[in-house]
Amino acid sequence: MAAKADKPLRKVLAENLRRYRANRGLSQESLADEAGLHRTFVGAVERSERNISLDNIEKLAGALKVSPYELLRPKADPLIVRPTPG
Repeated sequence: MAAKADKPLRKVLAENLRRYRANRGLSQESLADEAGLHRTFVGAVERSERNISLDNIEKLAGALKVSPYELLRPKADPLIVRPTPG
């Protein structure tokens, strides 16, 4: 049996989509237009309200100029480096 993820994938997608969209300076409407989707759909995905298809993940990733994997990849926890004694 697979281990339960720390954060639901839908939430990971929502956070990544919002972050990449903001970094590109796009509104939800602009992103939706570039991806060939409706603005309300993009908003619902960013609020984790929609169960999105792989086809639409590819459309959004293409509009954001990132790989679909980047939209689904959980944000890594910051690496803590402790100096070794001696």
